[in-house]
Amino acid sequence: MGRDDQTEHDLALAELEQDWAAWLLAMFPTYITAPFADHHVDFWEWAWAIRPGQRPPPYLAIWPRGGGKSLSAASAVIALGARGVRNYCVYVSESQDQADKHLADDIAPRLESPDLARWYPKMSDAALTKFGQHKGWRRNRLHTASGFVIDALGLDVASRGMRVEEFRPDALVFDDLDSDTDTETIVDRKLSTLARRLLPATTHHAVVIGIQNLVHADSIFARIAQGRAEILADAVISGPLPAIRNLTYESQTQPDGRYRNVITGGTPIWEGQGIIECQAEMDKLGPTVFLSELQQQTPELTGGMFDHVAFRHVTPAETPPLDKVVCWVDPAVTDRDESDSQGIQIGGIARDGTLYQLWSWEHRTSPQDAIQMALRQALIHGAVYVGIETDQGGDTWRDTFTRARDHLGDDYAHIGFRQAKAGASQMSKAHRISQMLADYERGLIVHVEGTHHVLERGLLRFPRVKPFDCVDASWHTWRDLRRLSRPARLISSANVRLDGSRDTGTTGRTSRLRVVRVD
Repeated sequence: MGRDDQTEHDLALAELEQDWAAWLLAMFPTYITAPFADHHVDFWEWAWAIRPGQRPPPYLAIWPRGGGKSLSAASAVIALGARGVRNYCVYVSESQDQADKHLADDIAPRLESPDLARWYPKMSDAALTKFGQHKGWRRNRLHTASGFVIDALGLDVASRGMRVEEFRPDALVFDDLDSDTDTETIVDRKLSTLARRLLPATTHHAVVIGIQNLVHADSIFARIAQGRAEILADAVISGPLPAIRNLTYESQTQPDGRYRNVITGGTPIWEGQGIIECQAEMDKLGPTVFLSELQQQTPELTGGMFDHVAFRHVTPAETPPLDKVVCWVDPAVTDRDESDSQGIQIGGIARDGTLYQLWSWEHRTSPQDAIQMALRQALIHGAVYVGIETDQGGDTWRDTFTRARDHLGDDYAHIGFRQAKAGASQMSKAHRISQMLADYERGLIVHVEGTHHVLERGLLRFPRVKPFDCVDASWHTWRDLRRLSRPARLISSANVRLDGSRDTGTTGRTSRLRVVRVD
């Protein structure tokens, strides 16, 4: 390259380095497949502000699986070296094999890309000894001709003593430190390794990046994010972020008779991981792993009131005829952006006294939206009224209910309004729920598959971790069905088929409730 060409190249590169988004598109065009989400923008604005010799606050990205965590971290490491901001990075994972794999799969291919080589040829070439032999690439080290070094290190190796040769790292990346099988003792030991061996080995201005999805409620990243760990106290915490906000999904019967968990609602946080992609992950992983890996819904700490309960389940087709169906709402008081969650529970009772929880819902939304949702589901499931807990707000809930019902139209005019004040019972929340617990322990409450996971997660959280809104709504449903409050008519519209035809079988028996799912 001639002098003029070099000058033109340098000027173009200097201009490119002014904009991180343009830089990424120029260096890694095949990897940028969707517009940046807000959390990606926040991360890159933080990374692009890093200057030589200055210590930025650590950055912890607690993002969902498949949300661009490793891509962002690997690209940021290369950007630190290419721009001359840092000299030596250690990429740390739970095991040495994992760390080596990140170097081989996430970083090396980007270093070797022709697009990066065009702008930073020495970053794409391996360093040579004075005898012309390669210093890198090795399995656990990438040593570039520019002098930038990236080492892979496993916590299992670091715990036995970290060796960094002639100079100290000025960048650390933590990727996949946590495992879902980690015990409290293992987490303590990992944190000790970070605090006593890795972090002290860095320079005073070291960049620290951590990327991980939550794998359980007492993991390293959970403790740091909640302020329960002593290290990285000034870290910028991005997340925990779910792949889909306000996710809803249901078990639906397929044409071949099998059940499939289908995503029915929610808003993806990134275009590159939309509903279609998440549904594919749901199908592949199943709901339990999906909720953990992509939704950051980690298993809760033990010691809750319902931990010992083995929940009974039936499919919608197995639900017997029901004599009474009720719908109850535990509403929040303020508007959508400031409110707590709101809960809805629909349940019914069979002739033998078994209670069937038919439909569960818990989300942050406006009170009117929640009541309209309750009305729609009340119509589908055959409840003749919607009950609302009115501890706060009093008779204003009747007005809210009326507006919501009028908005939906004449088909809902027959659905009545009920209210109850849980606080008027002079019992604590835990005492009220313990009454319902006794029926669970006797096997008298059955969950109908579909949205049962919403209720069960709420029960398993109680009384440790909020929200409790679905649990509160289920208690009102239980109390109503047990006739501890004003009962509905003995024979409700649950006994009428949705097409309007009545059962013409044995006198006194009712038709089977048909549970219909809606998106």
